[in-house]
Amino acid sequence: MPVEREDGADIGPDDLYVLLERTEGWPAGLYLASLSLQNREDKHAFIASFGGSNRYIVDLLVEEVLVGLPKEVREFLLKTSVLRRMTGPLCDVVVGWEGSGKVLRELARSNLFVVPLDEDGEWYRYHHLFSDLLLYELRSNQPELVRVLHGRASAWLGGAGFFEENIRHAIAARDYERAGMLVARHWYEYVFAGQTATVERWLEALPEDLINSDSALALVKAWISALYGRQEETERFLTLAESGSYEGKLPDSTASVEAGVAIVRVVFGLGGIQSTLEAARLAAALEPEQTSPRAALVRFGLGGSLYLSGDISQARKPLEEALELTKDGQPLVRMAILCFLSFVAADEGHMEEAESLAREACALVDRFGLEKLPQASVAHIAFGRVLAARGKLEEAQKELEGAFSARRKLPGLSAWGTLLGLLALAKVHLARGNRAAGRAVLAEARATLEPFADDAGIFPEILERQERKLRARKPPQGQLDDELTERELVVLRLLDSELTTRQMAQSLYVATDTVRTQIKSVYRKLGVSSREEAVERAHARGLI
Repeated sequence: MPVEREDGADIGPDDLYVLLERTEGWPAGLYLASLSLQNREDKHAFIASFGGSNRYIVDLLVEEVLVGLPKEVREFLLKTSVLRRMTGPLCDVVVGWEGSGKVLRELARSNLFVVPLDEDGEWYRYHHLFSDLLLYELRSNQPELVRVLHGRASAWLGGAGFFEENIRHAIAARDYERAGMLVARHWYEYVFAGQTATVERWLEALPEDLINSDSALALVKAWISALYGRQEETERFLTLAESGSYEGKLPDSTASVEAGVAIVRVVFGLGGIQSTLEAARLAAALEPEQTSPRAALVRFGLGGSLYLSGDISQARKPLEEALELTKDGQPLVRMAILCFLSFVAADEGHMEEAESLAREACALVDRFGLEKLPQASVAHIAFGRVLAARGKLEEAQKELEGAFSARRKLPGLSAWGTLLGLLALAKVHLARGNRAAGRAVLAEARATLEPFADDAGIFPEILERQERKLRARKPPQGQLDDELTERELVVLRLLDSELTTRQMAQSLYVATDTVRTQIKSVYRKLGVSSREEAVERAHARGLI
């Protein structure tokens, strides 16, 4: 509901909230804003841009505040306006004198638009509008000084370990070489903490020529492009990285450009599965040390590509090693490793382990807010596969369809994760009797697989098997498949695996005798006397 004022500045509650936030409740600021709003047609746009360059704010603060201050204090205020937050030693470097800590404390005590940020009185910031005004005045009267001040701030912040602020000030100082070096050194910890957008903003602020000519930065750009599913762009930056003259270890401690390129190709499944496996082995040879920041990624790439090539027994060890090497600051990597370990465990018949791993992956997604990243959809694929194996078909379908809702927004994501989910979803549709939906999903899987010809690992065989089941003669309405209960259908599907009766019972969380009773019931309803016959008849009738 709009707020009506006698001066005609009618604004809605959302705009009022923004205005209160910008003015921080400062009565004079609100009054000046209301004056500025009079006779404006687009009040929303004005409020969104309201700041310290507004002429009323400038006039008031310059005439009522700045003019009355000693010259040294005015100089301090203007020079430190380039800082979002301040502490004494940082201000000493930026302003060029000592004693800034005392000045900050005095300004805070005098209530001169300085806000303490901690109880110890170490860090401060300016009131938003006051900060805007000071920076506006500085840029208007001493534009050549702005870059110098940002450069001083960058140097101090870098030495103090504040990397993000260091990079921001280096960019503002237009010291692009320094900024580029900092991005190339620190990007990894930000991306794998889920802060991909931050790194992308840094790259966008750098000159394109610098990125194209610097192999380390080109590799960072390839990573960001791959994370957002931009495959053509990823390949372009990988080529640029390889064509550069960079030698030796990269700023982020990657062993070499060759190792960096191989890791990108492996992690994002660029190319066929056999070529990905070759790249994984190359990366493992070039980055053998477990102390390498990329050690977990290298082992994940090797284990994942072994799994996709069909070598499930060999895939577990590197994946388990990768899991041990992941740190708390690598939730995205850890999530992906957990998912592939879940795939391995499920294929080995260890359904309890597979479910535990998938649930842990989903918990990481929730805890670290990774849901916005399409790569996080693999956690839902892993959990959906487990639910399907448990016979919870409706829940499985919901998980898998949710995963594809995310992946379809970026069709350039790895085909292999997409195929794992598509084939699981098709199986669920067929198990629920929705042959039309199953046919559509398998058609999508076939189209996804087509570009990879003979280098698609486990997928052609799985796809062909499911297509055969779909083509199998559908039994007449009312015959044996309708007589089987949903739980018996689950048991029937488990018979078409390598699981023992005891393992089937473990996967279903029931007693072994219960499964034996259900198997006997399945045999009776199918009119068979052995497991082999039951599976053969079930395939013939399209039950599995």
